[in-house]
Amino acid sequence: MSPEERAARARTRMLEKAKEFQTSTYVNRFVAPLFQKMIRAEAGAEPRQYVTAVVDGVIRQVERELGYCVCVTCGKVLRWDSGIKGLHTGHFLASRRNSILLEESNCAPQCSGCNFYRSGAPQEFRLWMRMVRGPEAIERLERLKTESRSFGREELVDMRIAYAARLAAAEARMKAGQ
Repeated sequence: MSPEERAARARTRMLEKAKEFQTSTYVNRFVAPLFQKMIRAEAGAEPRQYVTAVVDGVIRQVERELGYCVCVTCGKVLRWDSGIKGLHTGHFLASRRNSILLEESNCAPQCSGCNFYRSGAPQEFRLWMRMVRGPEAIERLERLKTESRSFGREELVDMRIAYAARLAAAEARMKAGQ
């Protein structure tokens, strides 16, 4: 069986499994966690040694090694896969709305302290967003948050497959660089 046939077969099995869930459950259980892990892995796989973050209310360049991420709102450096008490994927605009939930420009690595205990450190995150991604990105996300978006099962399965491939590629880049 060719790799294309195997991939098509796996996609068909995933579609069958997706039919067992409501789309919102499928997003929350399968797609969103994989998306968040991919965001952290891609940040950890970046070859840049210095990453922009807000440290004590000021934008700074924070040094890190391959496989590590910098919390954008405090500058703490943690392994990309440090777990629930370590590194999270913070959302600039916190919402479970589909229109921004899986929007990459709305996400960045955050430590659990900033993301959970400081409710996402919104002032620092806004400062970081303005300096790194620009005011246009903020305006775009704020517009998107007011829009309605729904996903079909096939679209969700395709997103899951794409996120898994990007996660594997990021992990391979980190492994090759170590």
